[in-house]
Amino acid sequence: MVHEETKYTYSNYLKSIGETVVEIDGVPWMKYNNALVSATAMPVYVEVTYEQALKALKTTEALFFRYNSCPNSNSQTWWQVICRQYDITSVSANTRSKIHRGLKRMTISLKDPNWLADNGYNCHVNSYARYKNVKPLTKKGFQAFVKSLAGHACFDIWVCSNETELLGYIICLREDNGVFMHTIDLSPAGLHDYAAYAMIHTVLKHYINQLGIPVTNGSRSISHETHMQDFLTKFGFKREYSKLNVVYRRDIQFIVRALFPFRKLLRLFKMLPIIHKVSAVLFQEEIIRQQSGNTI
Repeated sequence: MVHEETKYTYSNYLKSIGETVVEIDGVPWMKYNNALVSATAMPVYVEVTYEQALKALKTTEALFFRYNSCPNSNSQTWWQVICRQYDITSVSANTRSKIHRGLKRMTISLKDPNWLADNGYNCHVNSYARYKNVKPLTKKGFQAFVKSLAGHACFDIWVCSNETELLGYIICLREDNGVFMHTIDLSPAGLHDYAAYAMIHTVLKHYINQLGIPVTNGSRSISHETHMQDFLTKFGFKREYSKLNVVYRRDIQFIVRALFPFRKLLRLFKMLPIIHKVSAVLFQEEIIRQQSGNTI
């Protein structure tokens, strides 16, 4: 049995950098993008009362509280992407070929946070070239974030490079019951040389086959388009469905209800940062209503 004090180490990191963490029935919650979400590597499935949620929102000043319940839900609108078994002989011949080509062309190793802070910013910026509506961190912000990981054993940093440059890196959050691929940055040059294939293979081989713990890439994205989760199915990641629950702060609930009928119109202007954020919240609300059969 995992001792409760060591089960959720990410929350200890958050507290060390001054973030507010609240606990409900032993599960830590953190404020992320103005939402209150679980501060855990692996997804947790819980039941939270309305009173508990409102109290946590008041403490953290978050806009809404989001949590998962009912694992293996019949509804297939909300999911977490998780790999629990990995066998390279089970992937397609095409994927195996790209894994081997990537491994031959580059070196994959573990580095400490200070090394990545000094050497990773260009790769971070280049990795954002393929995204819309999101921007990379400033150099100062990037270095501050990466250096804050130093001294916290729950973080592993995997880097991929050739003879001349850093092509990609994955920051993994490792707790006793699983691993969350917290950050995945891959440059265009790295993608061209199959860095993604080589790195995902290495990560899964290490954590699943050697340490015996599952790996997740988190929940379905509500804020931006990403093909990463579809890509991960090549390696045996699967969608594990659950029920999405959201408790809004009372004033935010009023705004969501008022704007929901106009969600499709607002999406036409989501290139604007504030509209992009509003559209993400409304898309989240749409998922919740789809689960209940109410899309009005």
